[in-house]
Amino acid sequence: MNAPRLAYKPKIICMWFSIMVVLALSFIAGSAQAEEPLTLAETIHLATQNQPLLQSLDDAAASSRQAAIAEGQLPDPKIKLGVINLPVTTSDALRYNRDDMTMVNVGISQDIIPRKKREAAANRMLAEADQFQTEQVTTARTIERDVALVWLDVYEAQRKSELYQRMIDDMAAERKILAANVNSGGAKTSDVLQMDTDISMTNEKRIFAQRDERKARAALARWIGKSASRSIASELPVMTNSLSHGANQAALEQHPLLRNAYQTEKVAQFDVDSAQANLERNWGWEVGYGKRFNDRSDMLSFQVSIDLQLDRANRQDRRTAEKLVLVEKARKLTEDRRRELSSELESAMADAEAADARETERITKLIPNAHAKLSIAQAAYQSGRQSIGEVWQARRDVIDIELDHWTILTDKQRAAIKIGYLINDSRLFKQIEKE
Repeated sequence: MNAPRLAYKPKIICMWFSIMVVLALSFIAGSAQAEEPLTLAETIHLATQNQPLLQSLDDAAASSRQAAIAEGQLPDPKIKLGVINLPVTTSDALRYNRDDMTMVNVGISQDIIPRKKREAAANRMLAEADQFQTEQVTTARTIERDVALVWLDVYEAQRKSELYQRMIDDMAAERKILAANVNSGGAKTSDVLQMDTDISMTNEKRIFAQRDERKARAALARWIGKSASRSIASELPVMTNSLSHGANQAALEQHPLLRNAYQTEKVAQFDVDSAQANLERNWGWEVGYGKRFNDRSDMLSFQVSIDLQLDRANRQDRRTAEKLVLVEKARKLTEDRRRELSSELESAMADAEAADARETERITKLIPNAHAKLSIAQAAYQSGRQSIGEVWQARRDVIDIELDHWTILTDKQRAAIKIGYLINDSRLFKQIEKE
């Protein structure tokens, strides 16, 4: 009776084994995907996705658009209920049916704000909404630039840490040989002590590099959260900016900061329009119905109210003058922003040209010379004319040159990113929609 049950056990075991294999492969694939190196392009993408700061500016723009609808409407009408001319003295005090003038009144009133005023206020709020949108683009562009620069900081610090570790490993191997040769007289104790000092100093540089990497990752986490702990891609992205000086200046005019400054001018101009619209007088109307008692006639009343601008020169005109001054202020700030961006562009181009010249110097002279020196030292050691220590020193010189070279390369990319930020380079920065 038990034989049929035993026949199913291999099938059940195989099924569970298959499920476990699938789950294990899924876990391994997920882990591998999570550990993919963090590239510069992905970092910039992550920094602008679900970013509360950018979303808050969207909310502000939506708020201003809602306010624009409200500003374009007339105020709500008012209903009035009350008792008019109720006696409060003599024997008729507080009696509503004794005096001919006493009545219960019900009425409605409406304040009329001229259409020009309402349109000016609504247009001002719409301009403010557009200003929040341009501010969002500006903020996003700044985040993209800052994140790219921090990514390069992490990359440089990580690379330096690796190179310092290589130097430490080489020096530790050399120290081991020196220590072994002390007893035989092939090396001095002072040489070993000097090597210990060199190892310690190099390790201190490695510690500083690790500190810089940690600080840079903390800055990166400000924008991309936990993804900042991922390893950085080993390849340095290469960006070059080949536009001419004149083309760079033309591209600068389309920078989000300038466009936001222009939008600020528009908001200020709409404030002027609102101030000028205030020269239009508000007015209002009111209709009331008064109920009297003891067969007396009911009363109907109608009134119109008009604002009297008795001191326009010191009120409405002064407000207009105030807003005109603020427009001029906005224009001057726009010009200041243009000069600031132009200065940043010149500075970034100077950094790019200097880094390019330094890289050329390293590639054509310093790096070949260092490798040639290492080859000569190795050949001399093999022929017995130089010690192994000189070979290791030549190796450390090569690593030193490589270390400087990576610093130059990251400096070059920093300059390229700054230039791309200023001239709206689409390779890393999102394109701005044309108006």
